[in-house]
Amino acid sequence: MNGSLSITNLTRNKKLSQSALFTRIKNKTVGKRFSVCLIFAGKARMRALNRVYRKKSYVPNVLAFRLAESDGEVFICPEIAAREARREGVLPSARISYLFIHGLLHLKGETHSATMTQSERRLCKFFRLPEP
Repeated sequence: MNGSLSITNLTRNKKLSQSALFTRIKNKTVGKRFSVCLIFAGKARMRALNRVYRKKSYVPNVLAFRLAESDGEVFICPEIAAREARREGVLPSARISYLFIHGLLHLKGETHSATMTQSERRLCKFFRLPEP
């Protein structure tokens, strides 16, 4: 059974549906059998999720929640991603794609480490994205 990718945009930014690229990223990163819901959310929702589930008070750029063995959610804050993109001199779409990769690696069980950074770099290179 193939997993799916659904995209939900809870923001006013209507330029966030790159479903073909996001599907390729999902399949390459977690596999075709993994189902993922990608959710674009505003700063207030991201802060609330971070506070409830991680006991942190800041607005994160990405949050990932594994719901089952092959099912998860990735929340991305486009406003934070756009700010980071300007700072790094990359397109917001490239930063969002990187954050999606980062969140998917967390769904796979990876934690912040040199191994995760290597995985991110390898995937960014594969998708021709700027390296983190």
